[in-house]
Formats: sequence, structure tokens, C-alpha cells
Amino acid sequence: MEYEIQHRNKKRVLINSALSTIIIAILLSASCSPRKHSQNALDEDVYINTEDSRLFANIRSKDSESPVLLYLHGGPGSPLGVPLFKAYAGHQLENYFIVVYLHQRGIMKSERVPDSTHNISSYISDIHHVVTYLKTRFPGHNIFLLGHSWGGLLSYRYLLDHKNEADKLVAVCTPLNSRAMMTGRVEMLLRWAYRNKNQEAIEDLEKLQNKSLFELKDDSNLLKKWMAQANGGWHRNLDLSRVNEAIDYEDKIHDWLKEQERIETLLNDEILNINLEDSVQYLNTPLLCIAGKEDTDVPWYIVKEEFENYGGKKTFKLFKKSHHMVFIDEEKLFVKTITRFLRTPD
Repeated sequence: MEYEIQHRNKKRVLINSALSTIIIAILLSASCSPRKHSQNALDEDVYINTEDSRLFANIRSKDSESPVLLYLHGGPGSPLGVPLFKAYAGHQLENYFIVVYLHQRGIMKSERVPDSTHNISSYISDIHHVVTYLKTRFPGHNIFLLGHSWGGLLSYRYLLDHKNEADKLVAVCTPLNSRAMMTGRVEMLLRWAYRNKNQEAIEDLEKLQNKSLFELKDDSNLLKKWMAQANGGWHRNLDLSRVNEAIDYEDKIHDWLKEQERIETLLNDEILNINLEDSVQYLNTPLLCIAGKEDTDVPWYIVKEEFENYGGKKTFKLFKKSHHMVFIDEEKLFVKTITRFLRTPD
């Protein structure tokens, strides 16, 4: 559920994730080409006040009369979640929706907050303030949520606390039970290792079988090692030139990586204790649940089993050629699937 980005020098960036540690070259000096806007287009940067902070959001659309789509990135604390999504599906979705790229609490361009306020309840309160702002800013517009991984988990929790505040939900590669996710992760990695006759991976991963949740936490580096390789890793189809065009805060990445590490540590125990499997039976917001068949971070069959407990109208979509970043691996299908779901009347 985590990915990071860190400077090596002025023209190199290190991307680190719960799936991988890879070095990529990004030409920081390249500039984005200007976008042609229609008369009703939007491209705004706003700060939204919460109880204890100010959250940054970039709001973009080709048509200001479109429905609103609030994107909640993965992480937690990732400075890469927004530009990755924006570089791929985000730009296309702006043709159909008012896409709101939210920088979550205490990271990227949002105001910094005390460590003690990095808890899930505060994140949920933030989303409530953002949705309230959007309803005031765009009265009468439908409000849709799209959460990836950690962002999807926040979306479920938000709807449990604020029922019917969003018109539809898209949850992408999102676990509901951390214990099931961690054990499923080991199982799926082992299947990959056996299939590829990777003896080193088999020996490493067999040691993790039957370990407790918090023992697996202590072995996170071992998991990361093989998640970076299994099925090619989440980065396998990454186009660096596209990511470069979407990043507009390169000089801050090094510091933000350190902040991400701290935030992950602050939230880790709370995340590992999450189990929403039973709770989601009480939700009735229409749901599109997406999983990647080759995702070793959040195994698709775990997502599918948990999806069955959802109480409202629901649709499950398995992307057969995707890893954790479905919007990269099958970008066109992703945009088509989401647009059809959100724009089709119930």
C-alpha cells in the first residue's frame, strides 16, 4: 500500500514502494506543454480548512458542469500517489469529471500537522471537510469518491461515518482486513516463487508462513524485496516521461520522503488492526470494486472475498493484465470502466 520517491541527484529519483525499490531517471528540467482549455475548463489550486489544518487540492476539468470526482491516493504519506494517477487515468478522467487531486493531511502541499494527529479518525474528518467544501463549491453536482489502496480504505471508513455523503464509490486494489491482506500477500508471492522455481524466494517466503501479523510487520523488508520482483512489480509499465510531466514539486521530494517514512510509522499499528469486513454490510452507496489479477500487494482474491460482504449495489471488476497500479497497466480500460459506472444512472 505504500510507495515513495526520493532524489538521488538533480536528475535522478529513487522510487521506493512496499512492492519495490527501483531507480528511475526523471528529467527535472523538462516542462509541461500548455493545456488548451475550453471556456468552462477548470484548473485551480485551493486550500481547504479543516479543524486543525489546511489541505491542498488541485481541481481540474474540461467542463465545470461535470460531476465531481474526489481522488484519494494510496500511501499513506506518499508524494507520488497524486502525480502517478494524474499522469495516467487522471488527465483522461478530466474530460468527464471535475477531478479533485487531494494532498492528504500533513504531506505534499498540505499544511504540516503534529504527529499526534496522524490517525485514521483525523483523515476521515479531513475528507468530510473536503466533501462539504465541494458540495458548497459545486452545488447540485454529484460527488463521487475514487480511492486507490490506502485511499480506498479511507473511502470505506468515511462512508461508514458519513453515510450517503457521496453518490458513488470506486475502490481500487483496496483491502478491508489487514490480516487477510498480509497473509494473502505471502501466499501469492509463494505461488509466484514456486511457479518460477525461484529457490531463493521460496526459502525466504516459506519462513514467513504462519507468522503473526506483527511478526510479518517486522519482516516487511523481506516482503518488499520479493514484491518488487513478483509479476514484474507495480512499476513494470511506468513511463517516466509521463510522470515527469505530472510532477510539479521535484525540489521537495527528498524532504517529503522522510515525512512519508514518519507518517507510515505513526499509522502502522492502527492500519494493521483494521478489519472492515463486517462493517461494510451496512453501506448502501453504489460501489465499483476493482482489483488487479497480478497484484502482489493486495491480492485480488482477498479483495473479491471481502467485496461479497458489501451491503449496497455493487460491481466487481478484475483487471487481468494489471498489478497494483491498475490505472497504469490497463489505463484505457480503467478510464472506460470507471466513466461508464459513474455516469450510468442507477
